[in-house]
Amino acid sequence: MDFYERLSMRPVLWMKLHSLTGDAFQDFFQDLMTCSDPSFVDVRTHGNLGDLSSDGLSLHDRRLYACYAPETPDASKTVSKFNGDLAGALTKRAGQFDTFVFVHNDTRGTHPEVSAALAGARDAHDGIHFEVMGARRLRDIIGRLSRDQVETLLGSQIPLQHTVTVGLVEMEELLAELSVASIMLDQAVPVEAVSIDKLQFSALTPDSQAELRNAMRHSPMIDDYYARRIDVNERDEVAARFNLEYRDAASSDVEPEDTLLRLREFLAGSRVQSGPLYRAQTAVLAYFFQRCDIFENPPEGWVAPTEVAS
Repeated sequence: MDFYERLSMRPVLWMKLHSLTGDAFQDFFQDLMTCSDPSFVDVRTHGNLGDLSSDGLSLHDRRLYACYAPETPDASKTVSKFNGDLAGALTKRAGQFDTFVFVHNDTRGTHPEVSAALAGARDAHDGIHFEVMGARRLRDIIGRLSRDQVETLLGSQIPLQHTVTVGLVEMEELLAELSVASIMLDQAVPVEAVSIDKLQFSALTPDSQAELRNAMRHSPMIDDYYARRIDVNERDEVAARFNLEYRDAASSDVEPEDTLLRLREFLAGSRVQSGPLYRAQTAVLAYFFQRCDIFENPPEGWVAPTEVAS
């Protein structure tokens, strides 16, 4: 799918996920993985054997998937299900996987108790990697499929025209926090030399360069936000999404200003935003710009061109 198709797909997917529980969610997950991973084996139950504690195996990546999709999420029951699935997989699938992936349907994210159980399992089982796959990772996997595959999977057409697109759900809390934060106007902007060169190398307009440079004063606040998150990988996962979206835009040979606009829509959708929210979006874009997740660094030895007065 192209950029705008992926944005238009988000609300359709969210509605779909809210309707899927139990076996219906497992069937949806297996259909998705069959489309996206040629080495995926959708394990079904068989008589007294059951499914040998696996809802799917990726033969190439040696991943074992375990699904849990209750009608009403309950942290203690989810932890119990995770522990039971893991114990069963270690007994019945020993030597068949290196990564255990717990797949759930809670669109709000991973509960703190579940993240603690994952961390405990990691410490207790050296040599096995643990991952959790929720709505956001499902969204990212679906976004790499073709439009026809996605519409078949979701059982619904993606709107051909969308006047309003939806941003990244996982960024709403950060944007809200930044929009009400107070920054002294005379506070120094922490811009390294590489960032100054990168701004000039980006070929963005002088106004956009100044806007990003000024927004970098919020970068320490964003670092603090991610330091307080339970999921220690959240920043890296978001950065990877921005980098992938930037690479896709850059490969389309669009102008730098259009690339920046596309990244803003990727972040927050196309709704008209208030001044504080717009500035919060700019702070996030500046943060990932400064940390080299979006736009290219100048090559070694590059020198900014000098304007010659006429």
